[in-house]
Amino acid sequence: MLALPLAIISQELDTGRVEKKKSFMYDLGIHIEPARESAPLHGIGVANLSLIQIVNQMDSLSLAFSQYKQKTDEKIQELIRRSDSLELENQRLQNQIFLSPFTALTPPFRIYSKKEGKRFFQKGNDAYFNKNYNVAVDYLSKAIASELSGAVVGDAYYWIGNCYIQLHDEYLALEYLKKVIEYPLSEKLDDALFLAAVTYRKLGNRKMAMIFLKRLINRYPDGQLTKLADLELKRLETMD
Repeated sequence: MLALPLAIISQELDTGRVEKKKSFMYDLGIHIEPARESAPLHGIGVANLSLIQIVNQMDSLSLAFSQYKQKTDEKIQELIRRSDSLELENQRLQNQIFLSPFTALTPPFRIYSKKEGKRFFQKGNDAYFNKNYNVAVDYLSKAIASELSGAVVGDAYYWIGNCYIQLHDEYLALEYLKKVIEYPLSEKLDDALFLAAVTYRKLGNRKMAMIFLKRLINRYPDGQLTKLADLELKRLETMD
């Protein structure tokens, strides 16, 4: 019940004298109750039902957004972990590229004539035997990019691999030695297989060494290097 204090001032018309009377509370007949979060049983005394519904909706939206954000953050973290794993795997594969039994070198464009190729091949061999290995690699690479026959190109790959062995770049040497396999008429194919096996053994990769020794034995059962390869294979098989 709302009551307001009112001061009633009455004036005496006949005497002009003002007489102040006591203040009292005037009953306006208005009921005010505290606001409630939910509607009462009879719908009486609610401050604003629309505002309460809006607040409830905002709370629901806030909760839903928080849950969505949490799930999104978890997915982002999972993607980051997968990305890191892929980077590590990519790095591992890059480090393992030289451990494949198959060559990764791409065929060069043939830009020199057969005559030029023969000259480059001879100069490359001369440089190799004079221990000018970088010069030999340059000449032999030009010989590969010429119109030479496949057999001679395979020999050139072998000598380049041998150059890199001498330059202590065994991983790059393996790429050229493995390339010789693509030229079955090369006179240096058995040498390339054996040298590749020896290089893998030197690098501590017993499995790959055994693969190339078996290739050599299967391809050249009566070859000059076969007996030596067979002995080396048996020795590697007995290693722990």
